[in-house]
Amino acid sequence: MQEGKIEKNIVFSSTGEEIRVAVLENEILSEIFFEDMETEKNSGKIFIGRIENEVPSLEAFFVNIGMKKNGFLRFKDLISIPSDYKRGDMVVVQVKKDGNVRKGPQLSMQINIPGRYIVYMPYGEGSIGISRKLNVQSERERIREIAEDLIYDTEGIIFRTNCQNVDRETISDELNELRKQWHKIAVDYKNASKPKLAYSEDDFIDYIIRERVDSFTKKITVDSRQLYNQVKYCLKNSDYDPFVEIINKDPFFEMNIYSQMDDIFARKIELRNGGTITIDRTEAMTVIDVDSAGNIRGKNIEETSFETNLQAAKEITRQLRLRNIAGIVIIDFIDMHLKSHHEKITEVIAEEAKKDKARITVVGFTELGLLEVTRKRTSPAIDSLLFTPCPICHGTGRVAAPSVVFGRLIKDIDDSLKEMKDHDIKEVVVSVYHNLSGYATFEKKDEIEKKNNVKIKFEFNWNDPNSYNIRYKK
Repeated sequence: MQEGKIEKNIVFSSTGEEIRVAVLENEILSEIFFEDMETEKNSGKIFIGRIENEVPSLEAFFVNIGMKKNGFLRFKDLISIPSDYKRGDMVVVQVKKDGNVRKGPQLSMQINIPGRYIVYMPYGEGSIGISRKLNVQSERERIREIAEDLIYDTEGIIFRTNCQNVDRETISDELNELRKQWHKIAVDYKNASKPKLAYSEDDFIDYIIRERVDSFTKKITVDSRQLYNQVKYCLKNSDYDPFVEIINKDPFFEMNIYSQMDDIFARKIELRNGGTITIDRTEAMTVIDVDSAGNIRGKNIEETSFETNLQAAKEITRQLRLRNIAGIVIIDFIDMHLKSHHEKITEVIAEEAKKDKARITVVGFTELGLLEVTRKRTSPAIDSLLFTPCPICHGTGRVAAPSVVFGRLIKDIDDSLKEMKDHDIKEVVVSVYHNLSGYATFEKKDEIEKKNNVKIKFEFNWNDPNSYNIRYKK
């Protein structure tokens, strides 16, 4: 296969009532979607909400949109000045960013309704945006002329990448359809008396076809006649016509997708040249470390470092898409001394980022040699949807050392027995995790018994290595 050429295959597989979708680029997994998780996401949905509270210190309103947590509407995302709104007012808002366990979704009154070729902004005030991936100047000028002729002063429009060479009539038809959709929402808003969902994205399959099928898509694989019919129906409205094939076996298994999914869960990823990348996510940012590991190729240490970093740059941009990692990303590449090597790494990430639907900005290398990248966040990272925090370590990935736990245990026993010296305690039964067996020895047991004049019994049946249970018997 020619270097740099992308051949995309989109795989649809049905398991019970759920549809899973994998996007493969040159047979390498780049994105994965689960129908039930996608439908649970709220980013992009439009709600009719009610203002519940104003918080001037945060310059925001809290808005009830019918979910467990109120949404967060910043003053800067209003369509008028803050004093025009008060508690109890009904408003039309769109979810910019999904919420999490601690906070509700981030909202905006600057509505965007996506179509196949354009994004319609009813409050755009004449703004015209054109995808940065459309880089032919004559085409950009043609599109801008169409926009200036079609939109009203109050509206705005963003041209998507696949509008290239699309005629004026097609764009005008889609704009009118999106206007009708907005009119329907506006009528719904006028008649609403309580918070409700006013607009949601298309059907899951139609959404995938619209957002992921492009000129690189050579084939779509499905595992049932029903999926075949649904995909073919959705493709009728597409500008592309990839070959659709049915295979009767589980395509995720047949096409090695399951094994590639392990990359979503792994903290450390091995590179083809012997290097590794290690990914650590925190609440504030994601930190990625690059290590040469077993890579000894190259004429010297500079060449070896550059070769590893080059492979890592490509893999990191794939991992950002695959895991849907967003926000601030700090990458600690192996030290390089040549400015040209730094520039090439930046160039590679920027080029690979063009494959990503989310906007990636390469900020550049810091004085400490760390590369700073940002990726636009709209929905939670996939690991937060697939995993729940460990009830033992609470997501830290660490448990207390046995010596620390045992030391705390002995202090608790001593302190409690002093407080209960008038209660005539005869026996103390202690349930501990099995890793304390080397500390809760017969010698230690005898020492505690003599010191406190009680009988001690250790039971190794506790399921939490960070804690223990003490029972005092008279």
